[in-house]
Amino acid sequence: MSFKRTQEQVCDTLKGGITDFPGAEIMSVFYETTPEAAADVLPPGLKPYKRPIVVAGFNHFTETNFEVPYNEAALYVAAVHEKTGLPGLFVPGMTLDVDMGSILGREVGGYPKKWGSLSLEQEGETYQASARRHGITYYSVKAQLNGKPNDPKLMEAIGELLTPPDPEGHPGATIIYNYLWPASQWAHLSDISKAPSPILYTVWKTKHPGPKKPILGTGEVIYQHSDHDPWDSLPVVHTLGAIMTFDGIALDGARSPEDEYPVDPQEYLPYAFYGFDHKL
Repeated sequence: MSFKRTQEQVCDTLKGGITDFPGAEIMSVFYETTPEAAADVLPPGLKPYKRPIVVAGFNHFTETNFEVPYNEAALYVAAVHEKTGLPGLFVPGMTLDVDMGSILGREVGGYPKKWGSLSLEQEGETYQASARRHGITYYSVKAQLNGKPNDPKLMEAIGELLTPPDPEGHPGATIIYNYLWPASQWAHLSDISKAPSPILYTVWKTKHPGPKKPILGTGEVIYQHSDHDPWDSLPVVHTLGAIMTFDGIALDGARSPEDEYPVDPQEYLPYAFYGFDHKL
């Protein structure tokens, strides 16, 4: 065995293929934050969605095409692409409990993934999960999967976000928005204007039908302030409800020019650090 690898010896993600999660149990608690908070977290190229919806998620991946199994706490903010006008979800924060998922997400996908301590407990209808780093449990989600969301208009509020926005070009796929701008391209430059442009990247996500139907319930999101992981900067104003799904997901790794949108380096720079810890 060697430190060297051929393309045949690594996962499909590193060859531009699908990042596949055939087995998944995903908890999503939907809530509305303040319009100001939603707008403040969105980098250039994205505009606020018509409602300041946040998805506080916790993913338990039971099968992947690169590592099995692992947990992931994830934060998503509803947004609209300023060029295409298509709605999707932007990811300002993710925490994982494994290395390969973190490495692939950061180095290949540009996600602000960090490694932390995650907990997950489920008994009957009761569900609770949390993320902890630097001694701070900065994120917790709870749900009672009793079929009754906090707001009876939950599905009306989130229906567009769950509907594939381009049924002809990308049938069955919804959108996750992310940015590609490796630090190796800009961190050593004294003049940031000489760096290649950051790319707003449209990631198309499809589903593998799961063994069970989604379950609705009441949800709760609890934040504790951390300078390293400021998830509390998206405060909970109105909780819409929780949805537990059992569909696997697949993220398309085939990049096309239509899915890439350059943005100004100087405008994006303050957002380039959201995947790094605060210097204390």
